[in-house]
Amino acid sequence: MSGKILAAIDGSEHGWKALDLAADLAKAHDAELIVLHVVPYEPMSEALRAFAKVEHLPLEEEAARFHQARTLGDRLTRAAEARARERGLARVVGRTEEGRPAHAILEVAASEAVDMIVMGSRGLSDARALFLGSVSHPVTNQARCTCVTVK
Repeated sequence: MSGKILAAIDGSEHGWKALDLAADLAKAHDAELIVLHVVPYEPMSEALRAFAKVEHLPLEEEAARFHQARTLGDRLTRAAEARARERGLARVVGRTEEGRPAHAILEVAASEAVDMIVMGSRGLSDARALFLGSVSHPVTNQARCTCVTVK
């Protein structure tokens, strides 16, 4: 193959299994591994900001939570890079992005021209995923490359 494999991780058990499989595939096929974690971030609407202002609610708490999530995401990505290297993989690149996870995964896959996306079938999603669909479902349906979901 000698291309690129993207491992989308979220810190869940399935995410770690996906990373291990992606690292093994990358090593076996002399491919570069891109480890991606997406910090979900939905910008606050202007109406909600106005409400917070009227109610004298501090917006810094949201910013602080997002900053903490970003910091943890960076640490998760570095840990995943180290884990892939422990499996004997030399070419590993870690990325932490912000946004809607499925959308960000598809964007990175397209911009990096990856040959394969490997991700967990279920991650650390909340109850909304039951109604809106998981991350792996839209990625698998919309990606232009091979997708592997891991249980």
